[in-house]
Amino acid sequence: MGGREKRERGMEREEFYKALLPGLPDDIALDCLARVPLRFHPGLRLVCCRWRDLVTAPSFHRHRERIGTAEDLIFLVQAVVPVEKGGGSEEEEEEEKEGGAVCQPPVYGLSAYNATLGSWHRVAMPAPVPLFAQVAAVGREVVLLGGWDPASMEPTTEVRVLDPATGGWRRGAAMAAARSFFACAALAGRVYVAGGHDEQKNALRSGESYDPTADAWTALPEMGEERDECQGVAAGGRFWAVSGYGTEGQGRFVGAAEWYDAAAGAWRREEGLWEAGAAACVGVAGGRMWSVGCGGGAGGVREYEGSGRGWKEVAPLPVGMRLGPSPCAAVAVALGSAGEKVLVMAVETEGDGRNGRGAHGAWVLEVGSRRWTRTETPLGFTGFVFAATAVRL
Repeated sequence: MGGREKRERGMEREEFYKALLPGLPDDIALDCLARVPLRFHPGLRLVCCRWRDLVTAPSFHRHRERIGTAEDLIFLVQAVVPVEKGGGSEEEEEEEKEGGAVCQPPVYGLSAYNATLGSWHRVAMPAPVPLFAQVAAVGREVVLLGGWDPASMEPTTEVRVLDPATGGWRRGAAMAAARSFFACAALAGRVYVAGGHDEQKNALRSGESYDPTADAWTALPEMGEERDECQGVAAGGRFWAVSGYGTEGQGRFVGAAEWYDAAAGAWRREEGLWEAGAAACVGVAGGRMWSVGCGGGAGGVREYEGSGRGWKEVAPLPVGMRLGPSPCAAVAVALGSAGEKVLVMAVETEGDGRNGRGAHGAWVLEVGSRRWTRTETPLGFTGFVFAATAVRL
């Protein structure tokens, strides 16, 4: 070991034994630091090595939970909306004036909504977000996977893993099969994927599960039928692939679903889970599955009562959420003592999106009281949301 390295290690040891905050016992200093909002943690990590190690440690975030200062972050795969109009090229602007259409693929980003503080920001990415990628959370890690490669517009096997506590990204082991528009949900420490379609637009039966800790995938048995554009839900301790359609049935969504029986290593079919219309399925407390419907079918929020019993109405849609053939995205968030809530992103009735399309807004439904609250959505975060997940830190 060289002299310089010895000095650096000596300084680190000396720094470690210093008080967290001069003049305060460490337990009180810990409480003070644990009350600092997450948006300031990147600055805390730069103060010294001890603070860096402290605020990125799992034990620190468990302490935030114990003292009631944990924050709920919702991560959304979202189409990026330019904040200022008229920022295109001269050719684009001239074509728009002449009534022509400027055909460009959408740009997707990973947005983050702090449900505790009501703030929005865009997550820094080492590479562009694949179009129609899925996202799921395991512990405090966020797994971004699949979708279309922005350059080739082909389905990808790519997996990226974000640690929101450090802001660091790492490459995860790739999926065995490239897929897009597939079912995806996290359950029991694993991310499950199934269905979707491949590079030739063939609908898939295959599935696999990912362990972020081991950074390894495990193949699942094939489902009973092909399911392109199926929805993934974790509810009742099961991973569900809801609806979808086969290669020969483009766009004709089936009413049945399949759920994976991990104990038996097999898929079980269940009829009657899907009705016509654009709805977002979400798992909520108590193992229940809810459906938020703003499409052409039965609108409102409904709860699945089990095989053969269908759905019951839970709550109407809020004022300002547009009905019609427009998809929405939903994610459930457990807000500590405040109870569980469901965030829904959908088209606003009064939105004024680009090219005549309505902007997307956010609403929050309290699971216990069934009461809706409108959430302020900045212009840059009014784009279409394809997938969402939640992390508590």
